[in-house]
Amino acid sequence: MRSVLTKENLLRYTLEATLIVFSVLLALFLDNVINDRREARVVDELMSHIADEMKSNLRIVDEWLPYHRSVIAEIDRYLASDELRQSLLTADGIDYGRLMKRGLIQDFYSNSSWQLAQQSELTSRIDFAVTSSISRAYLSQANVNRTLDRFSEFVFERQTHDPKQLVVSLKILRNLLNELSGQESVLQHNYREALQAVGRTGFGETND
Repeated sequence: MRSVLTKENLLRYTLEATLIVFSVLLALFLDNVINDRREARVVDELMSHIADEMKSNLRIVDEWLPYHRSVIAEIDRYLASDELRQSLLTADGIDYGRLMKRGLIQDFYSNSSWQLAQQSELTSRIDFAVTSSISRAYLSQANVNRTLDRFSEFVFERQTHDPKQLVVSLKILRNLLNELSGQESVLQHNYREALQAVGRTGFGETND
């Protein structure tokens, strides 16, 4: 027996169809809300790790910048004195350890948290100004690392340990350290700015 399309039936079918559409849309909405909250938690955790990493790197540059400046002053002192320069000469070559009693650097800057953030593409959920500030800090850090590599390469070159090239080598070392300390000063400033920017988002404390 064929059903009769009455006004009541039409109303019932319309209501059922509306409920189905509403249920689907509600499910999609709730799924998006859950995903957004899950991503927000991941971003929160990632930002906290980035803040911790930058604080650690800032402590390193706070320690090493004044030390590197003191080494520059020490090199200038040796350049001004023939007697002091002669004291650098040993049977094995030139003792640069007398100039850098703590070495060049003992701690290394990390960027693993920032690399993870970039690989995950979650930086799109972070405020652009904050992302830019963090990026500047890590670019400054890359410049420092490149100068450290150049310094290390020069120290291990054969001509650097030639007694006849002592004055020239000392001047080159001083120039490299001047460049390094200048970059470290920029890095120090950029890290502090980045931590302030991150702090304004509610992640991490910037007062330690």
